[in-house]
Amino acid sequence: MTVFSAVVKPERNVYWQHEPTGEISACVAGQVEFFRDLPQLGRYLSHTYPDFDFVPVEITEATWRGFYDQGVFFDDWS
Repeated sequence: MTVFSAVVKPERNVYWQHEPTGEISACVAGQVEFFRDLPQLGRYLSHTYPDFDFVPVEITEATWRGFYDQGVFFDDWS
């Protein structure tokens, strides 16, 4: 009989958006990082943070509006 041991990794959201340069930017561990595409972002995350499963969440105009409505302001660096 084969014993199956499944390791469940905690899920984390990774927020990303399209940039005018054609790249994507993503917030990773509180820092903005730039990638060619989503597969490159996925490879980076799987190698850098192997203990987590990441769910890509695209930031859209509606997402920004939701953050703003909740009082989250990303341009206030003071």
